[in-house]
Amino acid sequence: MTEEKVSILLVDDHIENLVALEALLSDLGQNLVRAPSGIDALRFLLHQEFALIILDVDMPSIDGFETAALIREREKSRHTPIIFLTAVNKAEQHVFKGYSLGAVDYLTKPFVPEILRSKVVAFVELHKKKEQVKRQTGLLQQMVAELASSNDEIRKLNVALQSERDFVSTVLDNAGSIIVVLDSQQKIIRASRAFERILGYSQEEVAGSPLSSFFVSAGPWNDLAQAENYWTAKDGTSRLIAWSKTALASNHLILTGNDITERRRVEEQREKFIRAEAARAEAEAAEKRAAFLAEASTLLSATLDYERTLITISRLAIPTFADWCFVYLRQDEGISSALIAHADPQKEGLAQQIEIRPEDLSGNTLPVVRVFQTGTPELLADITDEELSETVKDPQKYEALKELGLRSAVVVPIQGRHSIIGVIGFVSARPARYTSTELIFAQDVSRRISLALENARLYREAQEASRAKDEFLATLSHELRTPLNAILGWIQILRAKRVDEITTARAFEAIERNAKAQAELIEDMLDVSRIITGRLRLEMQPVRLSSAVEAALDSVRPTADAKGVRLECDLASDTGSISGDPHRLQQIVWNLLSNAVKFTPSGGSVRLKLEYAEGQARLTVTDTGKGISPQFLPYVFDRFRQAETMSSRTTSGLGLGLSIARHLVELHGGVIEASSEGEGRGATFSVTFPMREILPVTAVQNAS
Repeated sequence: MTEEKVSILLVDDHIENLVALEALLSDLGQNLVRAPSGIDALRFLLHQEFALIILDVDMPSIDGFETAALIREREKSRHTPIIFLTAVNKAEQHVFKGYSLGAVDYLTKPFVPEILRSKVVAFVELHKKKEQVKRQTGLLQQMVAELASSNDEIRKLNVALQSERDFVSTVLDNAGSIIVVLDSQQKIIRASRAFERILGYSQEEVAGSPLSSFFVSAGPWNDLAQAENYWTAKDGTSRLIAWSKTALASNHLILTGNDITERRRVEEQREKFIRAEAARAEAEAAEKRAAFLAEASTLLSATLDYERTLITISRLAIPTFADWCFVYLRQDEGISSALIAHADPQKEGLAQQIEIRPEDLSGNTLPVVRVFQTGTPELLADITDEELSETVKDPQKYEALKELGLRSAVVVPIQGRHSIIGVIGFVSARPARYTSTELIFAQDVSRRISLALENARLYREAQEASRAKDEFLATLSHELRTPLNAILGWIQILRAKRVDEITTARAFEAIERNAKAQAELIEDMLDVSRIITGRLRLEMQPVRLSSAVEAALDSVRPTADAKGVRLECDLASDTGSISGDPHRLQQIVWNLLSNAVKFTPSGGSVRLKLEYAEGQARLTVTDTGKGISPQFLPYVFDRFRQAETMSSRTTSGLGLGLSIARHLVELHGGVIEASSEGEGRGATFSVTFPMREILPVTAVQNAS
């Protein structure tokens, strides 16, 4: 008799915990239902009855305690056993709260798996017993109803029974099955010849004996309509008898049984063989998975050409783990074309020719895009041709996917440092090829790929940083040497003592100008050093922002006029003071203006606007210069970063001004932003300061 499965509800907001619980309890052979939240659990309980609820305490939206309280409010689920699991709420008051909500147990993580399994088994058996009692009660009620409605017919049968006794005796003597007639006390009145043939007892020996005396272990057999029990033979051996019971109107019982001892022995041997084969197959699969992971790790750590390596890893999985694999990686311009490896080289070439995009696999049947968006792995057990045709609208790609073979798959994300950077899928032409074990294995492969890609990214960033450092040092040497060469040249001319007064004045002016330029470079370097070490000092006091803006304009205007760049100003009247360092505020505005003038060609314009609104002062500098490319815009405020390389430089400077400006703005509690529509279309820098006053104070600001 096939044992009916019961349902167990697993509630946890972490998919890995649900998968772990399912793996732990899967061999119990019961129906395991996942619920990723308390709300989903309540939704399941509206339509389904559960033998046990395993409930995580720490969940978003509604936690385990609130979920349990709502479960207990419903009459249908009021007495359903609940086991709480938690890795966070281990305090005594939480345990008491769990039991107060009717929990049958409160387990804290890490817990012993065998303990949880034993508790689950116990409650499953208890539920089965309850259901069994319900069924028996219904059967008994039905039997009582049938007996009550059949009294007249039974009386007629009693009359006919007398005339049929001889016929019954003949049947009992010739039947191949054990047939036993019991009185109302469950004592044997008559037994068939088969009872003597199978168990060795003659009719005289069994007459008047209670049937239970022949059972190896007496149980509630009289409450069952049918069962399988071991009966004791006369020679002391045990025979497994499958029997069923029929009640007669005279309170007598007829019990019919068949000897299934040999059949059960064969079935047990077959089950042992199947279990041994399954264990051997699983051990081989585990060994292959371990070998695959080891070889994949070796390949990933041996090279930085990860596109080629990903294809190699995909081929490693063929045909042991998949018939074919696909990999998508996120790139700057979107998602890359699929890297596909197939067991059949011709089919692999076909896949590369038709270029299967993630959008082609974006339905519920093939949720590649969904995995990209949610970062949740997907297990697709059986994909029919109808489902495939509904997902893939392009006839050519639909036929190609059928040719590749797609009936089951696991699709897992490749996690980057901050986001999903790719998706890898393992595909089989067989339905139901993959289980939760393969899903966990695929996630392990994905983690190793993710680690390797992250290492490659860090390596590239280190190379970028090294290159930026080298370029900065070269730029610094050039920028320091240029004014120094001018100073040394004029000094040599002055030492010659053959210059007139006009040339002497010009020499001193050039020496002073280049010395100031060199001092500004050194001061920028010192500011960067102070920012990095957190020792930049600000003299905080109430400041009228317009004063700092006007002073910066006066400093930049000569340079703009000399270059032929028009300065436009729109300064609103001050509505209050901001808290800041006047010198540093002037430095912020000067850096933004000088940067705009530097990159604006002759005949262009730089517009400065100062406005006040909603308790904030907003300063905007807009130019009509060369603009900023979309690739460089995210790095425009980074130290030592310039859009031009050393070999292609057309402007002077160290690339520190905007970085210093950003740190100074942030130290004043403000926000600086940059925007540009692209190269040749100008740029806009906006700075927002909060309007507030504080008492004058010298502050050592930590900008690290």
